[in-house]
Amino acid sequence: MSDLRAEFEAAVRYSYGSFLQFDPEAIERGDADDGAVWHGWFLDPVRGKAGRADDIAAAKRRGPLRLDLEPPVVTFHGNVAIARYYLDFAFAPPNATSGRVWVTPVFERDPSAPAGWRRLHRHEGMVPAGRPPLPD
Repeated sequence: MSDLRAEFEAAVRYSYGSFLQFDPEAIERGDADDGAVWHGWFLDPVRGKAGRADDIAAAKRRGPLRLDLEPPVVTFHGNVAIARYYLDFAFAPPNATSGRVWVTPVFERDPSAPAGWRRLHRHEGMVPAGRPPLPD
C-alpha cells in the first residue's frame, strides 16, 4: 500500500507542479477530458483547456505563487482514489493575497497518465474564518 500511496501523492504533486509552472499542456496530460475543478474563486467549474487557460491567466496577473500542501488523507476504492487535504497559498505582489483552502480531488488509476493517475475532479473552498454567532 505504501507504493500505491507514494504513486498517488506523486500525481497530486504533478498537478500542482504543472500549475506552478503555468503549463496548461502538462495539466491537460494529468486531467480527464471531461473533468471539472470547483475552484475556490470561480462561480462555475473550471473545465477543459479554455477554463484552465483563464485560471492560469488570472494567477499570472497576481504574482509569484507559493503553495504548501498538508499530507493528504487518501482512501482507495479499486481504481479510484479520493484525497482530502488543506492547502495554504500565497501570491506575492503585485496583487498579493493568501489563504487556506480545503481540497478534495478524485483520481482514477490510468497507466497512460503522468504518475499513473488521472484527475477526474477537484473541489476546493476557502476555509471559513470561524462560525458566525447564532442569535439568542
